[in-house]
Amino acid sequence: MYSKRSILLLLMIGAAGAQPREIGILGGGGLSNGLPILGAPVPASAGLRSGPAVGVLVGQDLYPHWSGEIRYLFEQREFHLASGGATASFSGQAHALHYDLVYQRRTRNNRVRPYLAAGGGVKIFRGTGQETAYRPLMEDAYLTRTQQIKPMLTAGGGVKIQVGNRLMLRVDIRDQITRFPEKIVASAPGRKIEGWLHDFVPTVGLGWRF
Repeated sequence: MYSKRSILLLLMIGAAGAQPREIGILGGGGLSNGLPILGAPVPASAGLRSGPAVGVLVGQDLYPHWSGEIRYLFEQREFHLASGGATASFSGQAHALHYDLVYQRRTRNNRVRPYLAAGGGVKIFRGTGQETAYRPLMEDAYLTRTQQIKPMLTAGGGVKIQVGNRLMLRVDIRDQITRFPEKIVASAPGRKIEGWLHDFVPTVGLGWRF
């Protein structure tokens, strides 16, 4: 015969299993701020160029207004330097993996559900270009073929729109906040690059609830 504790545990497991889950695909792009190169005699900056992003998500509606989701995004991004009229670019990639808590203003029985999200994870930056003996603006910084992992915070929001019995359209934006990848864009002697990189990534996606 089951004890009260065993019955309660079984009920909790059953309730958790009944929570709607979601898988989805995402597509969009990224746009980030540049950071000044300190010590340069002429104003100079370093950063990431805009580029496409694609990814997937797995989520679960835990409570009427709260849910959680895991996201992975692959971003095709160039690292670049700029000073006056001179520029230098270096091909690269970024892989962002994070978990977000999502607050939805409306419950699941609403067709349109605006939401806010915040969380954290990691972002892997990769310089994939060809290193050369000379590149413009090498007196300020070097663009290197290497990889760097940075802890990441995320914040943003969006809206879910029910377009079918199980299908949802999602439109949102996330701010991926990391420290600057100083090993890929390495400052030259007498120069310094430091600060927070805000990578704004708007996406449009389709989610399937099951």
